[in-house]
Amino acid sequence: MSANSVVLGIDLGTTGVKVVCLDPRLGRIIAAASTTYPSYSPHAGAHEQEPAEWWAAVVSTARQVIADVAPLRIEAVGLSGHMHTLLLVDDAGVPVSRALTWAERRVGQDTARLAADIRFSERGCNEMTDVFTAPKLAWLARTQPDAMARARHLLLAKDYIRYRLTGEWCTDETDAMATMLYDVRRREWVSDLWSAAGGSVDWAPRVVRSTEVSGVVSPSAASEIGLVAGTPVLGGAGDVSAAVLGTGVVDRDQICLNVGTAAQVMGLSQAPNPGPGFSFGSASDDGYITMVSVYAAGASIRWAERALLNGGDVNTPAASAAAGSSGLTYLPFMFGSTVPRKNDAVRAAFIGQTESHGLPEFARAVIEGIAFGCAQAIEAVADVVGRPREVRVVGGVSNSLIWRQTLASVLDVPIGVVAEGGSARGAAICAALGTGHYSDASDAARSVTVHREAEPDDGQRAACADAYAAFRESANALV
Repeated sequence: MSANSVVLGIDLGTTGVKVVCLDPRLGRIIAAASTTYPSYSPHAGAHEQEPAEWWAAVVSTARQVIADVAPLRIEAVGLSGHMHTLLLVDDAGVPVSRALTWAERRVGQDTARLAADIRFSERGCNEMTDVFTAPKLAWLARTQPDAMARARHLLLAKDYIRYRLTGEWCTDETDAMATMLYDVRRREWVSDLWSAAGGSVDWAPRVVRSTEVSGVVSPSAASEIGLVAGTPVLGGAGDVSAAVLGTGVVDRDQICLNVGTAAQVMGLSQAPNPGPGFSFGSASDDGYITMVSVYAAGASIRWAERALLNGGDVNTPAASAAAGSSGLTYLPFMFGSTVPRKNDAVRAAFIGQTESHGLPEFARAVIEGIAFGCAQAIEAVADVVGRPREVRVVGGVSNSLIWRQTLASVLDVPIGVVAEGGSARGAAICAALGTGHYSDASDAARSVTVHREAEPDDGQRAACADAYAAFRESANALV
């Protein structure tokens, strides 16, 4: 890598795209931009997106970042994106329908049918749920046969961007593993699973490693997006695996917590053991990631700020309430629960309210409830991968000092905040690894800056422990 070369990371998230430029020599993000795009729900439970809007957002955002770092040369591009998406296209690359995202919930009938087929869990190493690609494929086959008749290729979200950049039909191992159409241990597509889901294995994209070159930017894409034709595009990774890489988690005694709209707790494992959550592939080696989610983390804060505070910051009133919220407990299950048990039907609740509770206690209870939900998810992952010596967090909720101190005090583990971590940085690191700037994931991890902003607080430990015990008891009773 020459002195004036940098790498680009493109992360196609559920609500928008983020593009970052990483200088691997400095280990620093030197430019970043983001753009949102809409989702569509034409029917109850639907969650659809327009691939053309993905591409338009990527083009405008990438052009902004590329202009910001000129005259530095973009040496390579890494990709990340929201996992499990179903997008079918014809031979010309034209979508036969809108993309169905992980949040699609019209597929319950098809999920139940595929879940009864033991081949899926045996080969996919996960319990079949609505989030995976396979039941969406089965739903489309059942409800839109005309669209299926035009289909020739299946793409995951980030891989549509790859196709628009390079013309290649390709995905990486982490996204392939997250479809439930792929043999996780043997690392190959399974024709029988595709057929059972109503599709054809002939539609399966080529699979590469996350740090392997998948293609190069075409002249037409180069003109449109502002890159140089021939720029390598690396395999990249699904957003979960990319977030682990981008946060610098490379050891089994570290846990990554990505806490945005939802929270994902991720730990490294040598075997595909999902525990109470899910098992995905690692972007950095042949290992695996055990993940447990809290579906309504930042979503709970947004609700509180909208419904209780007229748009105000939830941390302001919460700061005047004592640790433990005077016995008021919030269960952050607005979109269902994963731990202590998976239950898509359960919903959020406040428990233990008395006439003495006011706005400060309600605000603090929301923040603490999110921290307790994350703590419970971390303990579930730790049961698989081992107790952590450190939890590294990234995402908007980590800006709350109350949340960080509560989590540290409950877990008795230091909380390190990675301000520049996450999936977009992980995508850029894939590009840096694939072009030889970093020798391995450990080398890349040394470039990640961690701020230890929360340690266990002896003054809050007892109150937090009591409140966490009440949370666990209430959660067990509700779910």
